[in-house]
Amino acid sequence: MEFDYCNMEMIVTDNLLQIDIGCRFIDEPDELYAIQLQCKPYGVMEDIKLMFNSMDCNYRFKEDEMRAIEAYVRTSVCSSEYADWFQGCNSQ
Repeated sequence: MEFDYCNMEMIVTDNLLQIDIGCRFIDEPDELYAIQLQCKPYGVMEDIKLMFNSMDCNYRFKEDEMRAIEAYVRTSVCSSEYADWFQGCNSQ
């Protein structure tokens, strides 16, 4: 799995960060998928979905894929304007 982009938007009312990540799978390099998730300030990711053309793929991520997503989210958030909000940046 290769990551392409990362967009973030704060949902102030819920104190959650909405994150959209572009990704490509090695066996489908020409197709761009989107991973949508919400992240809490202490690093818990919720509502993780794989989307294609705005449709939920109902995909169950493998353990190694989840680890890669978590690492990418941590790196992306910690290098963004939300670094002070995200408590996980302090433990790096």
